[in-house]
Amino acid sequence: MTTRPPSRTRVPALPTSLRRRGARPLAFLGATALGLVILVLFVYPAVMVVVGAFRTSSPGFPGEWSLQGFVDAYTEPATYELLWNSTAYSFSVMVISLVLAVFFAWVVTQTNTPGRRFVTPMMVALITLPFLFFGISWAMLGNSSTGLLNQILRLVVPVEEGPLDVRSWPGIVFVAVLKITAINYMLMLGVFRTLDPALREASLMAGVSRTATFFRIELPVLAPVLLALALMGFVRGLESFDVPLLLGAPAGIEVFSTQIYDYLRNHFPPAYAQASALSVLVMAIMVVLVVLMWRFLGRRDFTTLGGKGQRVELLDLGRRRYLCTAAIVAFGLLALAFPLVQLVLGSVQSVFGVLSSGLTLDHYRTVLGEPGVVSALQNTAFVVVVGGFLAVALATLIAYIVQRGTSKLRWVLEGATWLPWAVPGVVLGLGMLWAYLSVPGLRTLFASIWLVMLGLIVVATPVAVRLANAAIAQVHRQLEEAARVHGAGRLRAVIGVVLRLILPSLLAGWLICGVVMAGELAVPVLLSGPGSQTVPVVLLEMTESGRSSEAAAVFTLMLAAMAAVLVLALAVRAVGTRVLRARQAPATPVATTAEPSPLAGSVPTAAPAREPSPAVPIRTAAEGD
Repeated sequence: MTTRPPSRTRVPALPTSLRRRGARPLAFLGATALGLVILVLFVYPAVMVVVGAFRTSSPGFPGEWSLQGFVDAYTEPATYELLWNSTAYSFSVMVISLVLAVFFAWVVTQTNTPGRRFVTPMMVALITLPFLFFGISWAMLGNSSTGLLNQILRLVVPVEEGPLDVRSWPGIVFVAVLKITAINYMLMLGVFRTLDPALREASLMAGVSRTATFFRIELPVLAPVLLALALMGFVRGLESFDVPLLLGAPAGIEVFSTQIYDYLRNHFPPAYAQASALSVLVMAIMVVLVVLMWRFLGRRDFTTLGGKGQRVELLDLGRRRYLCTAAIVAFGLLALAFPLVQLVLGSVQSVFGVLSSGLTLDHYRTVLGEPGVVSALQNTAFVVVVGGFLAVALATLIAYIVQRGTSKLRWVLEGATWLPWAVPGVVLGLGMLWAYLSVPGLRTLFASIWLVMLGLIVVATPVAVRLANAAIAQVHRQLEEAARVHGAGRLRAVIGVVLRLILPSLLAGWLICGVVMAGELAVPVLLSGPGSQTVPVVLLEMTESGRSSEAAAVFTLMLAAMAAVLVLALAVRAVGTRVLRARQAPATPVATTAEPSPLAGSVPTAAPAREPSPAVPIRTAAEGD
């Protein structure tokens, strides 16, 4: 009797959902950890501002719960004057900057104005310059006695002083408009370029003139975008700190941000409760405006691009086009050329404002010999490099979860990162003081470069998240899926496919975050100490102490460093593009007997694929990672 050997029983493969269940706890723990980091960095400081308004002590010290901070802040008549000043300032900046942005966008996209091609590069340059640049340069340029612009005007106007004075209401509105116009222009340019030509053609065929078509047809189509930008401009006006502090405070003009700063710096002991109570009002106004803007944008259809070809017939302005060219030149001179000339010239004048005093480099020798200035330059470089990298890394993680995740809570993560954008920088700095000085183990961070860098990461992350979101959204999910079909795990697919494709965008985001951090004043001025000051804090101290020439020299060095980094980034990009093109050049085909995969070419690889051995099966996504 023969015994049959027991037959092999093949165990069926587990379903993909069961095999991936083991990885879900790790993913859940990672998402939870990231959520806690976002809560601590972005939500916790805002909550602590509200808590601090009810405390009678300074951050980190024992105290009692009280409403005295609200009583002192809201029973003072000056508070309601602040409300009127801030509203009038924000509304003026919003209206003027929006009108100028619409004008320049219309000139560039719809007319044959000579020189219109220079408008966009000029606006990009203005966006990269911090608000501090406009405040300090125009404080020098528009000085009623020694300002370069006033000295030129006095050659024509027979006055002993002036005639311009930027330390006034018109002056601070004018200087703030220069920067915010550039922001609005860049946000509006794409919408102008994608206007449906069918609307214009139908109006022209009905006998309406080209100019009337723009105001009666095209401009109303842009109304949703204009309203959204108007709300954004009003928010930016309420957040403004640098220009009102440098130009308004010396003339007795106060807004919310400068008054909060005054409570903390010019009162002894610092009036933390009153500053926090005033900050609660500012936060409430800002949150309402931001929510209205988001709800408005979410309920409107912004479709302006039709199915026909985009053939734009430029409007011939005739002789009026030279007036538009003159407007472009005037804006460029006032916003960019004159301030730069004043900074450079002021940094080499022996006596600031006296052209006949001669030129010298002593101011550069002086500032480079001061330990405080050298330390500020080193701190700024450290924050820009390390803090910018951390901000981009955090933003990339958040953006990947938002774009690739399926949970509805992922939008909460992105919304939380935008909370600092709805809070003025001086309020954010106050919130971080309350947040970290109230925890015993974190008090050692006070006045350290680490706390300054943490605050600047919070400031720059919203911008980085926006850039990372746009970059990841351009990478289709099929590329990751194709990599996983060929045996790559999820982490390897993300790093080898997604990260490689969005790396240029992340490097650009790193550069932009560095620019934002280097020019931020409101947060470091509250969080820094003697050994952790950044360049903007040192510039503020020099300007307030009357050292205008030394401040101009420091700012010129800072701008030169930023320009050098930008040139280096462009050079690296050019070299990288050439190397990439060289690698992608068609090579001599090699004979092979292997049949090409139908997915060949859909997944980027660092090296040519090897022919698999017949004895080793290729894993698929169904067989697990």
